[in-house]
Amino acid sequence: MLSKEEVRERALYCYSVFLQLSWLYGNNFIAPTQYLDYLKKSSLGLGEDEFITLTIKEALMEEREDGGLMTLMALYEGFAGAFCEVLEVSLDDIQAELSPQYCRQLASEVGVVLKHEKVPNSP
Repeated sequence: MLSKEEVRERALYCYSVFLQLSWLYGNNFIAPTQYLDYLKKSSLGLGEDEFITLTIKEALMEEREDGGLMTLMALYEGFAGAFCEVLEVSLDDIQAELSPQYCRQLASEVGVVLKHEKVPNSP
């Protein structure tokens, strides 16, 4: 069984993945065909994650406009929410643990510049 700290770490990771994928999807200057190139820069290791890369590749082969990111975003937000249920905290509580510097780093890795100090509620 996972310790409370391990569950918290997983919640933070999944929420970070959700944020980074959301920022990538929201960057109108990046075409879906470039998603994998940008994810190779991810400090979360998303460019090496086989599940994420295969999901995007399949979506691109199917010519889906979102490049598979909507599915991945929903999945990772759901994972984070499930971990929050176990911890009996809200996603807002998990979000509050992410520093603005960390969020700026994640956003910059997918070509987004965050100009505010507070982490947005939704990317």
